Amino acid sequence: MPTILVRKVNIETGTIKEVEEFVPDHDPLVVLADISKRQFYQQLAVANYITESEAVAAVATGAFPAAIEAIVVGLPSDDQFPARMFLMGATTFERTHPLVGVFAAALGMSESAVDAFWIAATEL
Repeated sequence: MPTILVRKVNIETGTIKEVEEFVPDHDPLVVLADISKRQFYQQLAVANYITESEAVAAVATGAFPAAIEAIVVGLPSDDQFPARMFLMGATTFERTHPLVGVFAAALGMSESAVDAFWIAATEL
């Protein structure tokens, strides 16, 4: 697999925080479709990261599931508000958004596992 440069970006300012190299454990040329807010939270429930009740509440009222809130609270304080606004306001989620990697790492998911999650979500 080729080495890929990853740029960690401050989601509020858009400035690059750091650049690092990694070798993915999957084909980096595969582009996955965006998923809706409903698909995102439903797949989190299907994969047992959150409860079905939390998924319904997240879509219906914007309430954060406990696991999501714990990840947001673990972010640097300057990144917490923009992350909350993104998660509350987004109607679609892009596989390549920087927060996807943050959440994947917090949940112990490999890049391949995130891709599998994303593909499953597109089928809901």
